[in-house]
Amino acid sequence: MVIERYLFREVAQSFGGVLSVLMLIFVSHRFIRYLRDAAAGELSNDVIAQLLGLSLATGLVYVLPIAFYLAVLLAFGRLYRDSEITAMAASGIGMPRLLQATAWFSVGFAAAALVLSLYVSPKAWGQIKELQRRAQQEANITAIAAGRFKEIAGGDRIFYAESVSEDRRYAQTVFVRMLDATRPVVLFAQRGRVEREPGSGDRVVIMEDGHRYDGEPGQEDYTITDFRTHAVRLEGNAAGTVTRYKDTIPTLELLASSEPRDRAELQWRLSLPLSVLLLGPLAVLLSRTSPRQGRYAKLFYAILVYFIYNNLMGITRELVEQGNLSPAIGIWPVHLAMALLVVGAFLYQNTGGWRMLGHLRRARRP
Repeated sequence: MVIERYLFREVAQSFGGVLSVLMLIFVSHRFIRYLRDAAAGELSNDVIAQLLGLSLATGLVYVLPIAFYLAVLLAFGRLYRDSEITAMAASGIGMPRLLQATAWFSVGFAAAALVLSLYVSPKAWGQIKELQRRAQQEANITAIAAGRFKEIAGGDRIFYAESVSEDRRYAQTVFVRMLDATRPVVLFAQRGRVEREPGSGDRVVIMEDGHRYDGEPGQEDYTITDFRTHAVRLEGNAAGTVTRYKDTIPTLELLASSEPRDRAELQWRLSLPLSVLLLGPLAVLLSRTSPRQGRYAKLFYAILVYFIYNNLMGITRELVEQGNLSPAIGIWPVHLAMALLVVGAFLYQNTGGWRMLGHLRRARRP
């Protein structure tokens, strides 16, 4: 057990560093995206912190497999570089013992990935979508940037506010251009506020003390109307509809569904923890290097293998969703191929494959 604890400590240290870097990249990307949406008036600044917190849960399930894979690779690469694996082999601790220890690590990390994938991630995605939906439906004047023209409802409305009051409740000097009417309509008001209709959930702007201009100036039907209060619908009924995303569907509902789209999502969620079980032993086998090569010698090949593996899972997932591949087959052949690769690499390293390759190289020399 001493060896197992030592190996786990080395892997855990590498895992912490790799996971921190990958999560920082992921969260930074999401933060920039949310800031962009907030600047465009689609999100309120108040929900950005909540969205980032939930993004940690959704991102961790995708980052954990690659972080564990690289952590094992780097940890065992250092052990090979410092000849510690050689010392272990001289003491009777061979590759089967190392793979057995790594398998136990993999089971623990795979269990964490399973909980994240089947329960935590769908729940977090549901909360993210709900926050975004409410931010769009209930957008008030705080989501409107002063001094900027903003297209709303697919470009059918153009909204402009010169300034926003200190309490963030009203916009001052409001301009609205309606492009979907039978004739041009322009509204100008001293101030306005954005509200949501209780029944339909549509967003409307309530304009106060202004003028409405209908038609083209100079035409006979051109009219100017003064008003004290005028309501303009910013979004139609489609804005109140709720779209259900596959990432938010509870796992129990996926289990009861026979739709190809749901079966593909279920297989994808199960594939993430399964990939942890396969990538751990593969990393041990790929980390085998000589002391001269260093701990990063196989890093490029390891990343290439993971890139191919992950993309094949994504491709088969899309094929199942589109109905071009039977859900009974699904993503499982990709995992089977990876398992065969792990077994093949183990047999090659432990049945004289390296010695045979060395003999062939020496035989080719003049």
